[in-house]
Amino acid sequence: MPGIQLWVNAYEVSQRFGGHEEGGWFFDVGTPIYSQQALCHCEEYTHAETCPITHLLVDANAFIQRVTTGWDSTFISRDPEEPEHHGERVYGKAEVRVEASCAKAYRGVDHYE
Repeated sequence: MPGIQLWVNAYEVSQRFGGHEEGGWFFDVGTPIYSQQALCHCEEYTHAETCPITHLLVDANAFIQRVTTGWDSTFISRDPEEPEHHGERVYGKAEVRVEASCAKAYRGVDHYE
């Protein structure tokens, strides 16, 4: 059975301010922080225990646990009642995806307040 080339990609997800319209809106941005490829021979993307993708998923999840702790030095508070201050994480989250190509930065959906 021929295999399919897949990538296990991890992204640090942050939130950006989009504008003041409709009470304010924001959008997510995914920045690639991990990308590894492997050849998968599994059926229907079920990824058996012996599949290289399964092992890369474990590695990627361990990796994001190490890099998503700490402070985000680029974040500035959006609260108009507080002075600007750095150091808080907007989300402090990351996500892992199995994709057909290497990791690329992405813009997520809009969130309205």
